Amino acid sequence: MKHTHQRHQGFSLIEVMVTLILLTIGILGLVAMQGRGIQYTADSVQRNNAAMLASNLLEQIRANPSALNDYLLTTLPSAGTCDTASPIQANDTAKQLTCWANKVRLMLPDAEALADQFYVCRSPSPGVCAAGQAVEIQIAWRAPGDGCLDASAAANPDPGVCRFRLRGEL
Repeated sequence: MKHTHQRHQGFSLIEVMVTLILLTIGILGLVAMQGRGIQYTADSVQRNNAAMLASNLLEQIRANPSALNDYLLTTLPSAGTCDTASPIQANDTAKQLTCWANKVRLMLPDAEALADQFYVCRSPSPGVCAAGQAVEIQIAWRAPGDGCLDASAAANPDPGVCRFRLRGEL
């Protein structure tokens, strides 16, 4: 009887060790999921900011369609002073673009370094800048962590740069 009792003590120690290993693996999995959740949240915030900024610019263009050519861009406009003490007039496209570009720099990471990834153009079809009835706006930012978390990231030459495009009719 004593001999059987010693086997049970050893078996209990093995059970405890296996339980600790399984518990450790589970906790590490939870930590990894939490980290991924934070990354997805940050990506979502940046995408929402990009969508809001693009929509804002499109609405400014719609408010002043006769000045469409003044809004067409091949890069992000230079930073400038945006006096918000007085309202911006609908026909003051230079001030509108300066204020918009300043918001972009505040809300999206590394926008200044990616200035050449921004554009506003007339577009006949998605991703094509040429004569067309639609206006296409592209905004870019540097993604934190592993890069962009969207479906087009694999086709992206630089997976760390996210792009958002908005097309709209005037």
